[in-house]
Amino acid sequence: MYTFNNKRYLPPDVLDGLIVQNNLYDYTSILGYSVENRPILVSSFGSGKRKVLLWSQMHGNESTTTRALIQLFSDLTLKKSSFLDNLSIKVIYQLNPDGSNKYSRFNANGIDLNRDAIKSTQPESKLLNSLFNVFKPHFCINLHDQRSIYAAGNTNVPALISFLAPSYDESKSINEVRESAMAMIGNIYKKIKPDKNWSVGRYNDDFNINCFGDFFMSQNTPTILIEAGHHPNDFGRNLVVNEIYKCLSNFFYLFAHGIQTKSNISTYLSIPENYNHLRDLEITNITCLEGLSNKLFIQFYESLKRDKIYFSPKIEKESSKNLYGNRIIDFSKYTNKSIDLKQNNQKIIEKLKLFLDFELFLR
Repeated sequence: MYTFNNKRYLPPDVLDGLIVQNNLYDYTSILGYSVENRPILVSSFGSGKRKVLLWSQMHGNESTTTRALIQLFSDLTLKKSSFLDNLSIKVIYQLNPDGSNKYSRFNANGIDLNRDAIKSTQPESKLLNSLFNVFKPHFCINLHDQRSIYAAGNTNVPALISFLAPSYDESKSINEVRESAMAMIGNIYKKIKPDKNWSVGRYNDDFNINCFGDFFMSQNTPTILIEAGHHPNDFGRNLVVNEIYKCLSNFFYLFAHGIQTKSNISTYLSIPENYNHLRDLEITNITCLEGLSNKLFIQFYESLKRDKIYFSPKIEKESSKNLYGNRIIDFSKYTNKSIDLKQNNQKIIEKLKLFLDFELFLR
């Protein structure tokens, strides 16, 4: 395992410090408490008639969008942005502080909060539903991280950002509410400027009423899902923080000025669908004992130990789909020795470690 010191581990005490450092304390109050009695914080901005509800880190190990929110609202309040006069905004930076503390997708009871919208069995889910019902937002934004396996379309280009206008019924119908979310995404998408190393994807819209995005959409509230993705040269996800920042800033400007309904949905539908066929490393030109040239795909898996994130390289199992690497390593440049690919995965990894500095690829 390789230690990786970055800002992706964002426990509640670090969040508290960021709120103070970025002068957001005066806007922030306690919405309620988690299973383990940690405070769940909500900030309020603006005094306008157009109401927006945003939440991040309902999955505790997905902190990228939380970092973007802190940066954005620090800047908006410092600059006293004029469009805040048209908006009333509620922001939950970290819906799942217990999971965030453990760097876990789940809450302290082992529940995925994004499958608890209807039953609302957990205190965190109840708080989000209660705020939604009391605040009555005109627009919701559901913020997540997505794994590094997603490409923008059937390509080898990673989806640094993915959008979704969730379905509100099994047939994935498009009514006025969902069309409004699609149009807004289309307008945001047109302002994004990808480069050759990354692009933008459209997340799967299979309906699940237990997910908060689908549920809120079914309650006639336009909802957007934004997923922060991966850049091959940025495991710390610092580049995507800036891109999420720009997406959210554009959303607030568009919504404050009522622009989102003036675009048709064709732009949204033109965004390529996500394909989950990327892996972190593709190692080519490996000479096997049998004398054949072959390739391996390696994925890094994260775990938290003593307040540090560790990444473990694991060989991906063979798949019926064609896989692509976020980064491609030509193994012939490192050695002319052969590797027995019939060994177990751990022995193959140990052999590769003799020639490859995996930690180098995590920077």
